[in-house]
Amino acid sequence: MPEPFIGPYQRDIMDQLGCSDADAAMVENIMRNEVFHSTLDWQSAEQLQRGACEAWAILEANREMFDAYYRDARATFEEMRANQR
Repeated sequence: MPEPFIGPYQRDIMDQLGCSDADAAMVENIMRNEVFHSTLDWQSAEQLQRGACEAWAILEANREMFDAYYRDARATFEEMRANQR
């Protein structure tokens, strides 16, 4: 299985929070969809740091739900890739 791509936002989140790459991906998604309701490129560094903390709190408060959601999304994606082969 190939190594997951870790983008610049995920790298910054991992550095800031000391979390795994999987958690950083969830935090980035939560920042986009729950915290800022937008892309992240227009946020200042300070806003991104606060947003990451807020997203981490949301993730931790709803860990079971987010883990299940992303596990199911990954499984669906892998199934689609397998069907394309």
